[in-house]
Amino acid sequence: MIKEIIEQIIQGEDLTFTQAYETADLLMHGELNNSQIASLLTALKDKGESSIEIAGFAKAMRDNSIKIKSDNPNVIDVCGTGGDNSGTFNISTAAAFVVAGAGIPVAKHGNRSITSKSGSSDVLTELGVKIDLSPEQSEAALNIFGITFLFAPLYHPAMKYAAPIRRELGFKTIFNMLGPITNPADTKKQMIGTFNNTAAEKMAEACELLNMEKISFVCTDNKYDEILLSDPALVVEFTNGKPLKKYELNNDIFKYPKINIEDLFGGTPKENAKIIMDLFTIKEKSSHFNVVCANAALALYTAGLFDNLQSCQAAAEESIISGTALRKLNEMKTFGDNK
Repeated sequence: MIKEIIEQIIQGEDLTFTQAYETADLLMHGELNNSQIASLLTALKDKGESSIEIAGFAKAMRDNSIKIKSDNPNVIDVCGTGGDNSGTFNISTAAAFVVAGAGIPVAKHGNRSITSKSGSSDVLTELGVKIDLSPEQSEAALNIFGITFLFAPLYHPAMKYAAPIRRELGFKTIFNMLGPITNPADTKKQMIGTFNNTAAEKMAEACELLNMEKISFVCTDNKYDEILLSDPALVVEFTNGKPLKKYELNNDIFKYPKINIEDLFGGTPKENAKIIMDLFTIKEKSSHFNVVCANAALALYTAGLFDNLQSCQAAAEESIISGTALRKLNEMKTFGDNK
């Protein structure tokens, strides 16, 4: 079967939902060898992954994952596809604490770095957060403190077959788009950064087949997977039962100064952890403060905290200034220490 599937993709023909699901399921059961996995991922990338293929792969990944439950239907994830080579610090990770501090529970799904210097789990480890809690402990943290980290390899054990191939290939694959839409907490609302506008649109279309409620996909300047306030960011908004909505966000909408992207550069997990701690402890408005609040504001709007972005932005700023964002980080650290 797999040879015919790869040949079909090479010929430029999209897979059906069923074909995509069954192919991903074979991969996740260890029934494809390394050469077949590499060929499959490369062929899909060369052809361009369709929204139906993304949905089929995502459904298989979900069906092969370990799940946790949230007591709150508004639980959200704030994450990105990665693969944008921006070199910025871990903005979405910082924004997750801000969102939780504003009262919306966050199930932060993430991994070690594949294509950057510092993935979410890398910087969280440096911050003192225990990333390898059991699913039961992670579920408890989410429902007690309103924030948890879900380390992808623990919840997607079937991905062990693809992980080393992804690392060796070193380029973006369909799995960059799958991670954000396969949250183990079954989040129905998310803010997802994408590495280009096409990915945002395809992933939004895939949500039609994945039982989601409201997802905001965002990409700055058609290449960065966050709101950066340096250039306009496209938002592709998926709301269940409604047509896709597209609009742009820029620094003027938030009434923040335009940012030079170099001001947002990070580095190693240790360097990025210092940026986040300085942000939460010094609490002064800066490029770091503004960009984190802009991203948190869109996440809070998507989760339904308020029905306008300005109120959500004010809540994000207050989360940092009042110290509640830092408290959420400290609660995660303490929970890990006590378990």
